[in-house]
Amino acid sequence: MEGSVVVLPVVVLLFAVASAVLGFMAEASKLTPADIKYSGGVCVYPAKPAHVLGICAAALLVAAQIIASAAGICCGCSKPPGGGAASPNRKKAVSSAVLSWVVAVVAAASYAQGVAWNAATTRGAVRDGWFVRCHYLKGAIFRRAALLGLAAAVLGICSYAMLRERPASGAAEPKPDDGQQPAAGQAQNPSYPPPPVQAV
Repeated sequence: MEGSVVVLPVVVLLFAVASAVLGFMAEASKLTPADIKYSGGVCVYPAKPAHVLGICAAALLVAAQIIASAAGICCGCSKPPGGGAASPNRKKAVSSAVLSWVVAVVAAASYAQGVAWNAATTRGAVRDGWFVRCHYLKGAIFRRAALLGLAAAVLGICSYAMLRERPASGAAEPKPDDGQQPAAGQAQNPSYPPPPVQAV
């Protein structure tokens, strides 16, 4: 059981790093204006490795998110040993998990956009007077997706770690109440006997 505490974050991090590496590779091999050909009134877009690399990167990102979320749900459903209260970081952990999914969705959308624009297809050309232009994807779309995927994984791991965290052992624990309260003026220290009662 304790081994999973280390194994799960490592698996999530490995998946996220692999996804980011594929994202950077897709960025390096994406479509450029020089690759696009104009033929028969349409723009011809050749197949690029970025298409497949982007699909694999997105799949690894989704897998990392599912593993992190499943681990967090398991931690959130389990009670701490001894039936104590839940972790004080629960709200922060839930917020981190939600933010992790939001960032992951943005990263997946960026991957999907990059994959779509690097597929082998034809698109209509845009005429600008005497010139003919072919649209292509601008900006570092795959690089942005890779960095966002890493950020999502880190947030997911932080959420898991906060849910696994237990209260400090040195925290003051409530003392059992036996229902007996000391009388007014009675000594609190049991090592001293009560004063003797003198007859008047």
